[in-house]
Amino acid sequence: MFVDGTPSTDSRRVPPVIADYRIVRGLGAGSHGLCYLAIPPDRLGLEVEHVALKVFSNPCGEDAFHRGARELRTFAAVDSGYLVHLYEAALHDLFMYSMVYFAGGSMAAPAMPLQRDQALAVLECAARGAHDMHEAGLVHGDIKPANVMIAGTGAGGPAGALSGLGLARVITAATAVSGIGSSATLEFADPDTLVGQTPSRATDLWALGATIHRALTGEGLYGELPDMQPLVAIRTVQSTKPRLSESLSPAERDLISECLAPHSDRFRTAAELAERIAALRSSSR
Repeated sequence: MFVDGTPSTDSRRVPPVIADYRIVRGLGAGSHGLCYLAIPPDRLGLEVEHVALKVFSNPCGEDAFHRGARELRTFAAVDSGYLVHLYEAALHDLFMYSMVYFAGGSMAAPAMPLQRDQALAVLECAARGAHDMHEAGLVHGDIKPANVMIAGTGAGGPAGALSGLGLARVITAATAVSGIGSSATLEFADPDTLVGQTPSRATDLWALGATIHRALTGEGLYGELPDMQPLVAIRTVQSTKPRLSESLSPAERDLISECLAPHSDRFRTAAELAERIAALRSSSR
């Protein structure tokens, strides 16, 4: 789904067709584009009724398209049941790609309220997906609740999957502000990346911690950052120490704190984080 949890409510803005995809409705709007529920073209030979179609809002040239498509091919090649399956990437004036549609929505906008154990199960899947990417030599770079997808009831298999590879930094012009997205995205960025540190396993772990915090508490680590004011949000993130919610259990607090700790004190791998989440689930039953 690759969205920031903002529902698309204006049907007049939803085109009937994009390329050869028939659009059913909007799914949401994110920092860098729109996502639609679409009927896939017959040429793909898919045995699914619907797919999610992400369309980036910024113009994209041939070079940027090839960079983005290469990133997606690398992502798609990772052998993991915890990563969203991609179908294709295309350039139709704008960069777009299609993927599995998750009827359960995302942790930013779940189709139905989740019990705490359900939320932890989905978050465990996201951590396992991140680990599989890391083991394949990839860094996600854009982990947030909107990119943690929820499998529908009775779907079988994992409870969720990680999506939303940070393509914006690949296919958009790298300026000081345009490359970082909205304030909603900044909440989940390791502050070190805002001063030039290259995304890494460690920064993905920080993002997982921030995502877990938001998903379990409904609160941000910095309160609510000013919407669509990235410069103000950056100053807030850089000058404010993350604050954990009082609603967390001691075990949840310890887990998130280890994600946000200095790099040398964080979980060594996202797999270790996933195991701790699994232990939390077991202890709460």
